[in-house]
Amino acid sequence: NRPRKVLILYTGGTMGMRAGPDGDLSPQAGYLTEQIMSLPETKRPEMPLFEIKEYVPLIDSSLMGPDHWAEITEDISANYFDFDGFVVIMGTDTMAYAASALSFMLENLGKTVVFTGSQIPFCNVYNDARRNLVVSIIFAAGSDFSEVCICFNDKIFRANRTIKVNSVGLDAFDSPNYPPLATIGASIRVNRDLCLPPPRGAFRVHKTLNSKVIVLKLVPGFDDSMIHALIQHSIDLKALVLEMYGTGNGPSRKQSLLDAIRLAKEKGMVVVALSQCLKGGVCLSTYTMGREFEAAGVVSGGDMTTEACTTKLAYLFGVVQDPLEVSQLIGKSIRGEITASDSDRKRQAGFLVDDISTRPLPSFIHSKL
Repeated sequence: NRPRKVLILYTGGTMGMRAGPDGDLSPQAGYLTEQIMSLPETKRPEMPLFEIKEYVPLIDSSLMGPDHWAEITEDISANYFDFDGFVVIMGTDTMAYAASALSFMLENLGKTVVFTGSQIPFCNVYNDARRNLVVSIIFAAGSDFSEVCICFNDKIFRANRTIKVNSVGLDAFDSPNYPPLATIGASIRVNRDLCLPPPRGAFRVHKTLNSKVIVLKLVPGFDDSMIHALIQHSIDLKALVLEMYGTGNGPSRKQSLLDAIRLAKEKGMVVVALSQCLKGGVCLSTYTMGREFEAAGVVSGGDMTTEACTTKLAYLFGVVQDPLEVSQLIGKSIRGEITASDSDRKRQAGFLVDDISTRPLPSFIHSKL
């Protein structure tokens, strides 16, 4: 019956910014911490206890990277057994990258870590900061979700399934290929069947990321000699992520592009295909063109987001290093970041129809009819 406790890690971002003399927004040390401590909601008896750690200096999310992500994991690790949940406040621009990275860096996570921020600063009379923050604290303390989440507007998403889709709207984030873990209305409606299972091992933190990964988006008529030059002259590039068309298609008749991919494989690089489409994903076996890329050594990234794929590669090369093993693991779900099988992805894309009318319904479906 002890009170639940949440640690809030305030790294920076719009939520705690104020307008300067020329009108531009910038973080002000101490301001957001003071506002949170004075919120009437935080003094209500049903609210969990919390402590705030404000980073010095406060960091714009566009300046954040693996070193800052490692600092956040260190703070969570150092306080893991003293708090029931964690809230990370940061800017929205790279939040999906940071939250995805932490989902991999925090192995056997047994508590809820919620990333949040706002599109409008706390200092404005009308803002989204207040609700995002309060709901994040409640969810971090009261849920039993053993994973990293993003709480924004009226939804709570699995972090490594989330992307930023709106630069100005309050619905800044979406999870195109995975339903929300919870929705926020008159109450917080939790979809417990969607959350990850509790961990089976001891909590571990992996702080080493190898971020020598590059992302290239294919466009019609592109000059693939630039890709060949990039690969040929790269000294220590570990992975190349290709954002391809549809289910993993590209100009497979351009021999120079296939040669560039083969060169990358010869140099020990992992080449991963992602889809430029928001929904669905890559299934290289769907079309002949996809099969030709697969034969050249391209690995399917399934329905992973670019944010999840790049941070997963950085994580895997930090702990595994062997390109062959990384290639084998990239298409497997390790933190719920990818739909497990090609058949599931084909079904999502409409290529595989599962006719349930010809077989008995499971008992749990009957119970809901």
